[in-house]
Amino acid sequence: MTLRALRVTLPWTFRRRFAALPFRRPWSPRHLDLPRPLPKVGAEVEDKDEEEQVVRISEITPNQVRELLPPVLRGPGVQDLFAEVKRPHLSNPEKGGTSKATHGDTACEKEVKRLWLQHDDQDFLGLQDVGRFVKLTREDLLEQLPEGGCGELFRDLTLIPSRTRDVGLMVRKVTAELIEQLAELQEHTDSRNRKCIPKAGFLLDGHKGTGKSQVLNLLAMWARKNGWLVVLEPCPGRYSREIAEIKRSNNGVYIQSEFAQQFLEAMSLANRLMLEEIPLDRRSYGSRSIDGEDLKVTRRLYEPLIQKTVDTEVEAEGLGGVEELKRIASYRRQVRIPSMVDVMPDPQNVWEIVEFGLENPEYAVQAVAETFVQLQRQRTHPVLVVVDAWNECFPVSEYVSIRYDNTRFNGYIPAYHLSMPRALHRWDGHRFQRGLKLCATSWQRSNRRDYRPELLGVQAHQIRTVRNFTQQEFANYVMYLRLMKVLHNFPAEDLEYFYMLTQGNGFQARKVLSTLY
Repeated sequence: MTLRALRVTLPWTFRRRFAALPFRRPWSPRHLDLPRPLPKVGAEVEDKDEEEQVVRISEITPNQVRELLPPVLRGPGVQDLFAEVKRPHLSNPEKGGTSKATHGDTACEKEVKRLWLQHDDQDFLGLQDVGRFVKLTREDLLEQLPEGGCGELFRDLTLIPSRTRDVGLMVRKVTAELIEQLAELQEHTDSRNRKCIPKAGFLLDGHKGTGKSQVLNLLAMWARKNGWLVVLEPCPGRYSREIAEIKRSNNGVYIQSEFAQQFLEAMSLANRLMLEEIPLDRRSYGSRSIDGEDLKVTRRLYEPLIQKTVDTEVEAEGLGGVEELKRIASYRRQVRIPSMVDVMPDPQNVWEIVEFGLENPEYAVQAVAETFVQLQRQRTHPVLVVVDAWNECFPVSEYVSIRYDNTRFNGYIPAYHLSMPRALHRWDGHRFQRGLKLCATSWQRSNRRDYRPELLGVQAHQIRTVRNFTQQEFANYVMYLRLMKVLHNFPAEDLEYFYMLTQGNGFQARKVLSTLY
C-alpha cells in the first residue's frame, strides 16, 4: 500500500503524524554536519558539484585554526594559546614517554619530587599544594593518630607491600582551605583580648569514596603538630553495632561503661600533657550525672514523687500553703544522686577527671561528660573535636529493648539513646569558648538522600562538600600507587579512560586499579 493510499484511509489526526516521519525525505551521509576541508591560502574555491572530502578532527592543525580567527587575534601574543599542552605527570619512560635529562635529573624524577611535599613545607600548606602528597613515616602515623585513622586508611596501608616504607596523604582543596581557617582561628582574640574561636565548626559532606575521612586524618595530624588539643573519634558507629554491657538510667539513657573507658584511654594517649595544663572550672564541675545527662534534668525526675508525697501529708495533717512549700524544699534537699563529686570532690586539672574515669568504670560515662564540659569552658589550648561518620550516631543500634516495641524503632534502641553516641551526636561547637567541631558523614551503611543536617542545627555556610578527584589529582593518585608498588605495568595512555570509568572517585579507583593492575 502506498503512502497516498494510507492518507486516504487513515483519519486526519494520523495524517499529520505520518507527514513528519523520516522516510518521506531521502537521507544520506551528506546531511551530517561533518567538517569540511580547509582551503589553502591563495587557492580558488572548488565547485560545489565536485565531490567533497571528509576531514578528520585529529588532522586539523593549530595553524588552520589560527587562520579562521579574526585579524585581531592573529598576533604573536596569541600563539601561546595554541601551544601544545604538556602533561609531565603522564610521562612514562618505560612506556615510551619523554625521558630527557635536565641538570642530571630525569623528567620522571622531577615529577616524583613535585608529587611529595617536603618535610619543611608541610607546615605551610596552600592551594598551590592541592594534589600533592604529604610524606609520613609509620612512626608519625602512630604518634599523630593513636586513636586510629578515619575511614579506610587501614585498607590503603594494607595494599602497600612494604611495612616500613613512608606513606602519603593527598592534600585536597577542602584540606587547604580548612587549614588556612584553623591557622587564623588559633590565636584569635575577642574585644577583651581573650583568646576565643567564634566558629561552631564544619561538616564535611560528599558522596562515598570522595575522601572525606582522609581530609579529617590530615587535619587532625596538622592540628596536633601545631599545638591543638585534638579529640578524635574515627568510628562512633561501633558503639551502636558492637555488643557490650549496658544499663538503663532513670533518664532513659543506656550507660556504656566499657566503651567510655576505651574512649578515655584513646583520648589520653596524645593529649595527657595538655589535659594536665588545663585548670579545673569548679563552677561547672559536677554538673553531669552518672549517665552523662545534665544534673538539673535528673533532679526533675523526682519532682512528681516529691509532689505526691507532700500532697498526701497536706491532706493528712491539714498543712497550710507556707508549710507545704517548706516540705517540698526540704525533700528536694534530701534527694541524693550518685556522682563522682562524692568520691573525688577536689580535682586540680582535667587529667585527674580522665584518670578517675579510667580507674572507676562505674563513673566512666560521667567522666566523659565532665571532660567535654571542662573543654568547653577552658581557654588554655585550642580544642578541635573531630568525629568521622557523624551521621551513624542517629539510626537505630543493634541493641533491642521491649520499651521500643510498637514504635517507629521496631524494638531497637536508637543510637542517640546510648551514652557514647549521645556524647558525640550534638552539634555543640558554639559552646566551646576556644574550640570547634569538625565532623564528616559516611554513606557506607545509609542513604545520602535521607540526610537533612539542617534539622540538627547545621547552617548552610558550615557545610563543606568534598568532590571527586580532578584529572590532575587522579593522575597524581595513580603515580602514588605506582611508587608504592601497588600498581604494576599500568599503561599511561589509559589514564583518561580510567578517569572516565571511575569519575575520579577514590574508592572506585582503588578497587578497579588494584584489581586489574
